Amino acid sequence: MPGQPLGGGGGEGDAGDVRAVDSSYGAEKGETYAGREREMTGVITRGGVLAALPADHLDPLMNLAREVSFPAGVRIIEEGSRADRFWVIRSGSVALDIRVPGRRAATVEEIGAGELLGWSWLLPPRHWHLGAEAESEVWAYEFDGPAVRALCEKDPVLGMALAIEVADAIAQRLMASRTRLLDLYGPNGSGPKW
Repeated sequence: MPGQPLGGGGGEGDAGDVRAVDSSYGAEKGETYAGREREMTGVITRGGVLAALPADHLDPLMNLAREVSFPAGVRIIEEGSRADRFWVIRSGSVALDIRVPGRRAATVEEIGAGELLGWSWLLPPRHWHLGAEAESEVWAYEFDGPAVRALCEKDPVLGMALAIEVADAIAQRLMASRTRLLDLYGPNGSGPKW
């Protein structure tokens, strides 16, 4: 239901003011993702994490998705809290930030449509390594981490493809964090020279 807050009571690791748009891809009606109109086809075909996954393995993953939205300014992820879900951004932008002792959080990267928000759900200890805040209204597909891990165990082709996408996101976030922190706090000229 649009505009309805999700359950969970705002406990540790819960996203901020998240609104469920549709609890899943028609699961209550017996529909599957494959059986519905693919209004999100553009997100898949434009690139991003969903485009990189094998098409014949995408339907089971998308059957676990639910559409959510976040108003601008809402904290989606608090660094250090429990990581039990992830999102693929449909529209809007999200600022990723890192806590810096004695200073306010430093934005290290902005992500948008088609990009993966959250990778810590996959790897122990399953706590967020960065924070995230909606820069504008964000619409996203939300996935339950434990359910996706179970699906990946059953479907190793999907599991490997998703692991590669997560590894790519980790590498990008690591480089962005390093570069941003050197820009902010490193000696002049200490950033990458490429």
